[in-house]
Order: sequence, then structure tokens, then C-alpha cells
Amino acid sequence: MLIRILFLTLLINFMRNNDLNWNPTQEQLDEIILPAYNEITRMSVSFINKLECPPEYVADMLRDVAEAIISSHPESNRSCSCC
Repeated sequence: MLIRILFLTLLINFMRNNDLNWNPTQEQLDEIILPAYNEITRMSVSFINKLECPPEYVADMLRDVAEAIISSHPESNRSCSCC
């Protein structure tokens, strides 16, 4: 649950800070985004258990991943195949 809250918080902050004018469709939410959150949460809990570390450590890892994604894919540069 902590991981899901973290991701939602990061997404909201990203959208606010970058004036993102994109909202997923209900179909995207149901078929892609929510399953991705569930899988990321499952993997994160698995890492916590395997590493025997506090959840905050994995939360820091996820923040680092989020920052790396944002910095390597700036909104103004839509030259990749995904956009």
C-alpha cells in the first residue's frame, strides 16, 4: 500500500510540476495503469522481503527510478517512438 501511495503521489506531483495536459482514459486506467501499479507493488514487496529492508529503502529506489524517467524523457522532447 505504501508503494501505491508513493507512485500516486509522484504522478500527481509530476503532473502539477510539469503542467501535464494528459489524462488516461478509463480503459487505460483499467487495462494498463492499475495492473502496472499492482505488479510494481508486488515486486516492491518482494524486494522488501528478499532484502529484509525497511519499506522506505524501496520507496527511495522507486523515487530514483521516477526521477530518472522524468529527466531522461523531458516533456518538450517528443522524439521517441512512444510519443
